[in-house]
Amino acid sequence: MIRLATKEDEQVVIRLCSKNAWDGTTILSAYQSKCEDVHNADWQYCDLWVGESGAQKKNAQYLLCRQGQNFHIVGKPHSKQRWQELHDFLSMQAAGSHLIADQTLLEEYESQFPSSFCQQTTGIVAPRMLSTHLPEEMEDSSVQESQSLWGIYDLLAAAKPEMLKKVSKDDYTARMRFSQRGGAKFFEILNDTQTPVCIGAILLPEQGDYGLIFNICTHPQCRGRGYARKMVMRLCMEAYLQGKTPVLDCASSELEEYYSRLGFQTVSHWGKRLLTGCVVQKEEQ
Repeated sequence: MIRLATKEDEQVVIRLCSKNAWDGTTILSAYQSKCEDVHNADWQYCDLWVGESGAQKKNAQYLLCRQGQNFHIVGKPHSKQRWQELHDFLSMQAAGSHLIADQTLLEEYESQFPSSFCQQTTGIVAPRMLSTHLPEEMEDSSVQESQSLWGIYDLLAAAKPEMLKKVSKDDYTARMRFSQRGGAKFFEILNDTQTPVCIGAILLPEQGDYGLIFNICTHPQCRGRGYARKMVMRLCMEAYLQGKTPVLDCASSELEEYYSRLGFQTVSHWGKRLLTGCVVQKEEQ
């Protein structure tokens, strides 16, 4: 049985999310944001489902979370029947969307349903990394919390012009506010004209043990000056100050060496696949 999660599922969500530092932190943050969305403003952007056993006690086996066109999953079905149920659900709900999960889970899914993923696109496989020690003491105060979410969009669009065609500034700002309700913090480094030249963010859901770093980006004209390193160190410190361990998903395997020099260790790998039943669509971040 697959059903929508409710506020009464808090302990179930915490239990399942605690077993996965990456997708678990993403889902826990989304759940926190959904619970605080008293006006249901984000009903079109995010949904969260619980996959339960068929037994009388209805034990929760996994969580499935949709954010935009991306689906995250923690836990997994425990029987062939439950796997088929998940597959049928995704085939109906998520065709043309991306499924993001630990690579071992995606491989198990694909082994059971070989035609589950669209063959026109290449799936992403990249490292999942965890901080192994406290960052260096920082004397540089140039990294500060972002004063304007609009400036974040402008910098991301400058680094990735294709973003302008995928999502508007208003829509992206609404998504960042959604993340803020779920414990996200956004940081920036400004130049002399008070314009962001580097940005970064971290998810810090209240009930979680981890801080998930994301959206590290430096303006193309300002790269090579050590801004990204300062940003990562500041985000790590923010997590440690809250008693949480910093983690991140590398955008590509090429970044693994860079983050290892900043004190991160590869723990596993994540994957992203485009689900079948689709005409290939542009990826939504």
